[in-house]
Amino acid sequence: MTSAEAVKDMKRVPILFLDLDGTVRKGFDELGKFVNGPDDVELFPSMRERLLSYKRKGYRIVAVTNQGGIATGQCTFENAMMALAKTHHLCGELFDKMYMCQHHPDAHDPEFSNCFCRKPKIGMLVMAQQDLAFVHPDEMYPPHLHLMVGDRKEDRECAQNAGVEFKLASDWREEPFTITIGEVSL
Repeated sequence: MTSAEAVKDMKRVPILFLDLDGTVRKGFDELGKFVNGPDDVELFPSMRERLLSYKRKGYRIVAVTNQGGIATGQCTFENAMMALAKTHHLCGELFDKMYMCQHHPDAHDPEFSNCFCRKPKIGMLVMAQQDLAFVHPDEMYPPHLHLMVGDRKEDRECAQNAGVEFKLASDWREEPFTITIGEVSL
């Protein structure tokens, strides 16, 4: 089998890339503080059901979040990871992958001030596609099928830089979605 034939037989799968703070869970604008640990995690209404509707449509779901507070000393890595874990749990463990950039340009340590992953750079999106392809070798992830949802300029620019469709979080959360219970769609 040639490479072209192998690609032809692969399943094309869309990815829903989601920012977390201000998109899936309430962030600074809603809480008046940053999400610095699991006690700060509060999902927007119906988030689990919304994610489930995408999962049922065949999407892989990936979180891509800038958590620069780690680099600037406002949050520990451990607390940020516990907040990710709580978010994953509250969302019904529907995320296929979760990525967190812990860098920030204002970090005092040069190891944490520059990276390839902080949005609007596309590093987290590229890593997600590579990691998903490793776990699901029969799938491919063409960017024109993907959707990125976020609440900040960096999210929009990241989607644009990656050639991915973008929706503003507030608009996305207002879109109707279908909940299926047994044979009945609501």
